[in-house]
Amino acid sequence: MRILFTISVLFFLANTNLVYSQCKEFAKKDCKPLLEDYIHDGNYNGIVLNVDEDVELHKAFFSGQKYRLVVCKEDFLPPIHFKLLNSDFEVLFDNKDSGYTNKYDFELEESQTLIISMKFLDENEEYDKSMNGCVVVLFGLKI
Repeated sequence: MRILFTISVLFFLANTNLVYSQCKEFAKKDCKPLLEDYIHDGNYNGIVLNVDEDVELHKAFFSGQKYRLVVCKEDFLPPIHFKLLNSDFEVLFDNKDSGYTNKYDFELEESQTLIISMKFLDENEEYDKSMNGCVVVLFGLKI
């Protein structure tokens, strides 16, 4: 029984590492070019997200710095609805108002931690709710 449990744990860890690795490769190949002339901050914020899940990412940003936020997903997934909120949950940007764009450029007057809230659009019933895929959030800096 212990051997079976150990094999199961090792299989799970190997698959988790494989999925993370695939998501990181997707981020480098397909998402990083969307930063264009912004310098990547070096962090790959990738997750395998189910169609019926919501996720938030909290990140510190500094005043006087120009940023580009990129939210990228695998092509077979439905569109992503993302919002940029401050710590008081006031919406600073909603990509719904910009045709569900996958990037946003901004600069803050004061340093603060912001929240990136993401979910898949569920307006289209053709997507299986158990479907999942890689979603990546990248940040670039204008030098």
